[in-house]
Amino acid sequence: MATQTTVDELARRVGQELLGEFRDRLRAELLRQPKEWLVEQLLARVPPPRAGGEPSPGPETDTDRARRRDRIRAWSLDHEGLRDRVARMTDWTRERLEAEGLLLGPPAKGGPLIAPHHRSPAGEDLLREAKDLLYALLFGGDDEGVRLGRVERELLTLTVPSAKAHAVSFMLRAATEIGAVGTWQDPAGRAHDERAPNLLVQVEYGEVAGELVGHGIAAALRLINDLEVNEQVLYGRMENVEESTLA
Repeated sequence: MATQTTVDELARRVGQELLGEFRDRLRAELLRQPKEWLVEQLLARVPPPRAGGEPSPGPETDTDRARRRDRIRAWSLDHEGLRDRVARMTDWTRERLEAEGLLLGPPAKGGPLIAPHHRSPAGEDLLREAKDLLYALLFGGDDEGVRLGRVERELLTLTVPSAKAHAVSFMLRAATEIGAVGTWQDPAGRAHDERAPNLLVQVEYGEVAGELVGHGIAAALRLINDLEVNEQVLYGRMENVEESTLA
């Protein structure tokens, strides 16, 4: 008497057959793609090395977050304190960072991430402050000593190359992540983004009257880009998502 095939065995056999078909079709599609695009796709999956050959940092840990919250809590951030920080951060440009020695021979804009050995201790401190401010403005509340009269909801959409996304890993735990492919081409031919793998990060946050939180987010992102992410353009968009007053 012949042994009857089970549903599981049938499913495995069909799966193996489809796997072979999938591999053949994927190979044919890949062979039709431009070689340069394939190389960029592969490089995007290789984590960039740090100074001394150290591996790239992983996702932010609970200890990292606790330390960040402690630093923010020490600010007792209110409207006046936020205005002062925004004004000071806005004064920093890439040229000034290099001229005053906070950036030390960094790669050209549009190149790889700026590694720690390209930042002085003052540059590291400023980068940490910019990330702390961004975290405070997006996620901070009473527990972090952030005292801002938030009156409406806004949505930040940030586009980051997938290979550099770990630079803003502190944003990802409470954000929506969407895969995307770049379409921008640098007119100067130095930093094309066309078909490069990107990550869209979306975070809702509370805004105050006068959009001071949005100004702070923009100032912090500019510094994070100039000190670490190193894109020609770090795309960020802020838009209102509701007109009601927060409870």
